Amino acid sequence: MAVLIRNSQRLMKLKRKAIGEVTGELLASLKLHNRDLSILLVDDRRIALMNRDLFGKDRSTNVISFSYLDGMPGEAVGDIVISVQRAADEAREAGIPFYERFFGLIVHGLVHILGYDHTKGSSEARRMRYRERKLMKVVLAHPAYLALVDG
Repeated sequence: MAVLIRNSQRLMKLKRKAIGEVTGELLASLKLHNRDLSILLVDDRRIALMNRDLFGKDRSTNVISFSYLDGMPGEAVGDIVISVQRAADEAREAGIPFYERFFGLIVHGLVHILGYDHTKGSSEARRMRYRERKLMKVVLAHPAYLALVDG
């Protein structure tokens, strides 16, 4: 299993090793320890272009995910694209640490990769939020996450 992180934004310097450790633990908790996940970190302009070109939505968003769960074991589970700029803005607005919001977006992307979709009705949205809360407990208790927010 590998968490592949590519940082193509220059707005913030991020701790890729710690991000990989926490995300690896998330994959293990989902019994996806034998699958790879790639995370692309971008700015608002880049994610807006992707959102327009891929989904016909001419606006920025905070996270986009792609699932490959139908593939063979040992292959990639999916890709997650995160707007670091949007994550920072949302963390500031919510009054929470940046990395809490950042990992919230990774969790949100992972739950989409698992097949949940909050746009398919209130029942599905509740199931998705429940799954996200459970996964965020894994994040918030991880020593690498604690070091990020304490250091």
